[in-house]
Amino acid sequence: MNKTHHILIVDDEPAILFAFSQFLKSPFVGVDKASTLEEAIDLVKEHRYDAVIADLRLSGTTNIEGYEVVKTVKRLQPTCIVIVATAYGGEEIQKTVDRLGVDFYFEKPVSPQKIKDTLKERGIS
Repeated sequence: MNKTHHILIVDDEPAILFAFSQFLKSPFVGVDKASTLEEAIDLVKEHRYDAVIADLRLSGTTNIEGYEVVKTVKRLQPTCIVIVATAYGGEEIQKTVDRLGVDFYFEKPVSPQKIKDTLKERGIS
């Protein structure tokens, strides 16, 4: 019998939230979505997730919202797999998210299939 997994996708772009959630959900994978830091923090406090996929820039003005999502997930749910997918990456950004304990780092555009394959490798499918 397959275990049901729970994923949170955090991104301020509705098209990305929609596309990734449609592609990743299945009878064995439930998907929640958040478009703001506040929504993401509330969901992480209320639910247990097997994986969180987060963008770093949520408001379009700073790069820190995604870091706060990562810090909160790692503090409250240390076994949760954290994937960062950002269009504003680079070597320094990658070093920062590595220090925060991110499991996987991707620069956008990243295909939903790449994310799905990464989750499947970690037993989430």
